[in-house]
Order: sequence, then C-alpha cells, then structure tokens
Amino acid sequence: MQTLLRDLRYSIRMLLKSPGFTAVAVLSIALGVGANTAVFSVINAVLLKPLPYTEPQNLMLLWGSGEEDGRLLDRNQVSATDVADFRKQSGSFEDVATFTGWNPIMSGDGRAERIPAIQVGDGFFNVMRGTPMLGRVFTAEEQEDGKDFVIVLSYGLWQRRFGGDAAVVGKKVLLNSRPYTIVGVMSPDFHSLPSTLVRPEGEFYRPVAESYDDSQRDSRHLRAVARLKPGVTIAQAQAEMSVLAQRLEQAHPLTNKGRGVHVTSISKDTLGETSRALWIIFGAVAFVLLVACANVANLLLARSTGRQKEITIRSAIGAARGQLIRQLLTESLLLAFLGGVLGLLIALWGTRLFERFGSKINPMFSGFHLDLRCLAFTFGVSILTGVIFGLAPALQMSRPNLTESLKEAGRGSGGLAKGNRLRGTLVITEVAMTLVLLVAAGLLVRTLLQLGQVDKGFNSQNVLTMNLGLPSLKYPKPENVIAFYKQATEHIAALPGVRAAGITSVLPLSDNFDGRGLAVEDHPKPPGEEISVDLYVVTPGYLRAMEISVRRGRAISEQDNADSMKVALVNRTMVDQLWPREDPIGKRIKFPGNEKNPQPWRTVVGVVNDVSQYALDQKAPMQIYLPHEQFPTSFNTIVVRTEPKPEEMTAAVRSAILSVDNEQAVFNVATLQELQANSILLRSFFMLLLIVFASLALILAVVGIYGVMSYAVTQRTQEIGIRMALGAGAGDVLSLILKNGMTLAVAGVLIGLAGAFALTRLLTVLLFGVKPTDAITFAFVSITLIAAALVACYIPARRATKVNPLVALRYE
Repeated sequence: MQTLLRDLRYSIRMLLKSPGFTAVAVLSIALGVGANTAVFSVINAVLLKPLPYTEPQNLMLLWGSGEEDGRLLDRNQVSATDVADFRKQSGSFEDVATFTGWNPIMSGDGRAERIPAIQVGDGFFNVMRGTPMLGRVFTAEEQEDGKDFVIVLSYGLWQRRFGGDAAVVGKKVLLNSRPYTIVGVMSPDFHSLPSTLVRPEGEFYRPVAESYDDSQRDSRHLRAVARLKPGVTIAQAQAEMSVLAQRLEQAHPLTNKGRGVHVTSISKDTLGETSRALWIIFGAVAFVLLVACANVANLLLARSTGRQKEITIRSAIGAARGQLIRQLLTESLLLAFLGGVLGLLIALWGTRLFERFGSKINPMFSGFHLDLRCLAFTFGVSILTGVIFGLAPALQMSRPNLTESLKEAGRGSGGLAKGNRLRGTLVITEVAMTLVLLVAAGLLVRTLLQLGQVDKGFNSQNVLTMNLGLPSLKYPKPENVIAFYKQATEHIAALPGVRAAGITSVLPLSDNFDGRGLAVEDHPKPPGEEISVDLYVVTPGYLRAMEISVRRGRAISEQDNADSMKVALVNRTMVDQLWPREDPIGKRIKFPGNEKNPQPWRTVVGVVNDVSQYALDQKAPMQIYLPHEQFPTSFNTIVVRTEPKPEEMTAAVRSAILSVDNEQAVFNVATLQELQANSILLRSFFMLLLIVFASLALILAVVGIYGVMSYAVTQRTQEIGIRMALGAGAGDVLSLILKNGMTLAVAGVLIGLAGAFALTRLLTVLLFGVKPTDAITFAFVSITLIAAALVACYIPARRATKVNPLVALRYE
C-alpha cells in the first residue's frame, strides 16, 4: 500500500510538471470515455435491461404474414376470428388476446380531452400479468357488443385526471358522448404496451368487443399479444402457428389463402432496426476511444524522450524493470482516471441529447440515467484505456540503454527508428480507424441527400396537419359527418393566410394506412384474391392543400356528392400495373362488400402522382382516392396549406373547428415537414452521431500526425542543419518531412479503405440509393483525410525549413 501511495504521489508530481500534456491527454481520454459511456447508457436502458413486464422473454406478438404486391410482409394485422382460433387450437401459449388503439374524447367529469386508450380482448390482462389496484378488470361477458361500456384506468390517468380518488370505481365518464362506467384502476407497476405498438401510449382500457363469427374473419384490423407457456421456445411456437395457419387456409380458402402467422418477441418487435443501429454506433464510438488511446500513447512516447535521462538514472541506481513499469502504468492509470471522471460529465450531457432526439425515433429512448452498471462500465473502460495507451510506452521506457542513447544523441535520430516506428504505427492506426468512421458518416450523408431527391408526390412546405374524430353517438348518420367536415374546411379555408384546406382519411408519412382489397372490372379475380390497394378518402381541397398533381383526367370536385356518379382517382403505379397501354379513364373498380353493405362500381376519372405513404425509401403501392361525400369517414386528418409558417396558424385553425362544434378536440398537431423529418429521423440521428464521432477521430488523428511530425522535426534538428549546411534548400527539407508524414497518412488510408470496405456492409439497413462500397464516398473521404494530414505535416515541415544551420550544428 505504501508503495502504491508513493507511486501515486510521484505520478501526480510528474503530471503537474507538464500541465499542457496532462490537459491534452485527459481531454482526449474524456472524449473517448464520455462518448462510450453515453452510448452504453442507451444500450443498457434499451437492449440490456428487460422490458418492464413480468417475464418479458415470454411475451410474444402474433402478426399476420403474407405476400402483397410481390413483397413478403410479416407485420400484418389479424382478425378477432383468427385470434379466437389461435386461442382454441394452439398449445404453445398460455393465452392470446387482441388489442388496438382508440382515441376518444373524454368528458363529463371536467373539460373535454382527447385521451389515447387501448381496446383489449378477453385474456389481455392475464397475458400482461396485470392486476388492478382498485376494482376489477373486464369479464368475458363485457367483451360482447352492447355490454362493453366499461373502462379500466391506468394509475397515471387516475392520478392526473381523477386526483387519486379512491371512490372512482363505479363512476361514469363520457367517451365520445357515450357514458362508460369505471370498473377498475391498474396498479402503478403495470405498464401499458409500448407506444411503438399503440401510439400514442394508451392511458386507459376498454373491451374490444369484436365479433368472432366467420363473416368477420376477413376484418383484419387488430393486433395480438400472447404469452408462451414455460419451456416453449419461439421456434417451437412459430412451427406450431405455421401448421395452424395452413389448417385455417384449408378450412377458409376465401379469407385465409396465403395468410400465415409470424411469432416475434415483444422486445425484438419494439426495437426493430434500432437495435442493430445502436450496436453499429457503439462500434463507431469504440473506434473513437481507440483513436484517443493511440493519440495519448503517442503523447506518452514523445514525452518519454524528455524523461529518458531520468529513467536511465533510476535504472542505473538499482530500480528493477518491474518497478519502472509499475510507476509508468500508475501515471497512465491516473490519466485514465481523470479522463474517466471528466468523461462522466460528458456522458451526462450526451445522454440528455440521446433522450431529447432519440425519443422521437423510438419512445423507448427515454428515462436514461447513469446507474451502477454504467458507472462500472465507465470505471472498467477507464482502467482498460489506461492499460492500452500506457503499456507500450511503459515497456519501451523501462528498458533504457545508456550506450545506445548516447549514440543516438550523437548522430541525431534516424527519423522513425525504434521508438519512432511505434509512433508511426499508432498514427497509421489512427488514420485507418478515422477513415472507417468518415466513410460511414459519408454514406449516411449521401443517403439523406438521395432521400431529399425522392419525388414524394406532394409538397411538404407550409402544411399544417391535425387529427379529428367524430363520435358516432353525436354524428350517427353519414350526412351528419359530411356536413361537419364540409363546414369545418370551409371555415378554415376562409381564414386569412390559408391557401387551401381539405381532409384525408390517411395522411402520408403518418404511421397510418388503410389497406383494402379491390375488384377491377377488366381484371377479374376470385373472391379472396382481390388486388391490394391503399385507400384515401378526401375532400376536394385535399389535393390542392398537398399539391398532388393530376396527371390525367380531373380531380375530385364539389359535384362528386352522394347523389352523383361514384368516382375514384388512381395513382400512376396502379395505371402502370393494370392498364400500362390503355387509357384508365372510364375503368371501373369496386371494394368487396356483403349483403348488409353492398359496394357500387366506381368510375376512374383521374390519375394522380404516386405519394410516399410509408417512408421516403419505399415505393408507393397502388393508391385510390374517393370523395368524402361518397364514402364518409369519421376519423380524418385536416390538412391546411398556409402562407405564413404553419405553426402560427394552429390556434386559428383550432378555433375554426370549434366554431362548428365546440366539443371537438384535435390532436396529433404537426407540420408535414415534421412528419417528413420524422420518417428519416433514425438515419438523420445516427448520421449526426457518426459525423460527431468521425469529427472527433479526425481531430485526434490530425493532432497525432502533427505531434509525431513536430517531434520528428525536433529530433532531427541537427540532421536538418547538416543537410542545409551541405547545400540542401528549403524545398528539399520541406519535401523530406512531408514525405515521411504523408507516408504514414497514405498507409493509414490504404488500411482504412480495406477496413471500410468490409465494415460498411453493416450499414446496409440504413442506406438508400447508395451502395456500402460507394466509390464517390470512399474517394472523397480519402482525399479529405489526406488533405488534412498534409496540413498537419506541413506546419512542422515549414518550421523545419526555418532551421538555422549554425544553431543546429551547436544543437545538443
């Protein structure tokens, strides 16, 4: 212990003697450790910690799967009838339950408020292992239509809206103007489904009350959650569900042909591609730490020359090599510790940035904090860092050779001989790792540029959007719904600063869609094999507000009302696939119906541009637009094109809606540019991180090159003086120094190109329109890095040309 304290005191004195060196080394380590800790805190919270459910590893989602438009989809919704068969015939699950989102207006106990909810099927709380704190959950009978006017509150909503009233059970509230009875309050440790499944996250629960007869088997608008039985694996459950899906296909060929079941864990489904992207970022930030280690090791090696006499004397008077290594490693570990402490502060700032921007990508990116595991990680990384950058200098410095030292002092250093070779190797490593990071960042920049050039089919500038849903009790008839939206859009369009206003049942890039089967008159298909299309129900002002171009025919007009000929617009993709050499105007289509709800034939009157519905990097599906007055929908998005900034019009638009019905509550207010930005937020976020990390690595690499070349010039001062005394010009000296430095840089670039060629394939999932081996990116990054290295070499090389031969000959 005494020895350790003595070494520690000596290390502190030595570091205080060189405050500049200490500050640069500590800052380099802090940047590397802090960035790694920040990213690890996210991985710890998102990937390493289990989801907040009982035995989350057994919690599964059952998605429908099948082929649509040549694409294999494994995240389709399911019908209540299918799920009922899953519950009866599957032996892999303890229970299976349906769920779906709901966004009603709650009133009757205070102000009207749009509150997100989850409609759940029988067995849901059993699957989720939820128990009420007050009252009870739903009974099987309450899953029947007409008996489902009951709700269960979450603990948060109970506290926020009802003030924690213990007598809340039995009270009634109005949901969409209909009375519902509160039958229970869930305990505070019960967590709702992730908002990636039901967005926004539900604050209370209501029975789904779906019909389970075969006539509704094709009504697939629900999702299913299940819990594995103990000892059953996901693979076993998947095998059983595949067999069950085949059985249902044979029993119900019209509705279940080609329909499969995809079993996935809730954690895997919730994270999606975010998990892989996080590990990529973690690998990138590890590169930054390695570059920082190489940089500090170079600083230590450069500093070792000044301490060579000290080490030689200590060795001569009896200090063993092990003692010298221990002392030198103590100094390195002290540097690492100081860097780790500062790195923790950087990590705290970094986790806040992650939470601020990452929560928009995935709601699980929230609530980050540096817990004991993160602190242990920081401590471990700091120790490892100290060993990595301190070991090589310690091994070299602890083996002094007085005779050799005197020889080298007499003839000048031979460039990069011996210790300089190690410094050169470290510089090459820095440059190589920096190039890999720069290439990765460059590929994502190119991806975003490619996405920016995608023809979205609409103009997202100056467009305000907001959702609105009309309660069926207050608006029971189609004509009531039509009248409300017609008045609302007229009032909005009359506002100063509004250029156009309309509604749509589905807004592009909004995480929403309405897929339908479609019968085409001149392309007959057997029942159950209809063409799959995306449906949009719109008012005449919608196309103008979105600036969606009509390529042929006409747009929807005010004359397309309930009494006129039923019409439709189709998109370019649908024309290319169904009528590539024909005029689509006049073609007839219809949606499958039944005896209770027969559907008429609709005539195509216009062709519009393709619209990016799901994401900018996904090809538009076949799309159909129907007039709202001919196919009225209660839940819609209001779209307003404005002259001023759309955010400035929010209050006025809201007031215009309330002037028609003051009990309505709009929600999901956003600009179309925000939705567009959110659709590429994952790429943008990780691109930003990679640019930051690559920039740090570039700065460290440039500093490393500069440090090595500056030190080499200092070592070779006498040699340079002799060369100049013998007739060498400034250009010769400049060329000599630049050649040595650029040799290192070019070697690092070549090695980095090979590494980038192998590693950037991991980015494929994040790229669009760019190959992971994109030649333009590789060439641009290589040239940029070589140019930066040239500047770093030129400064000390230029200084070398100023050496006075007379002074240099007296050097040492």
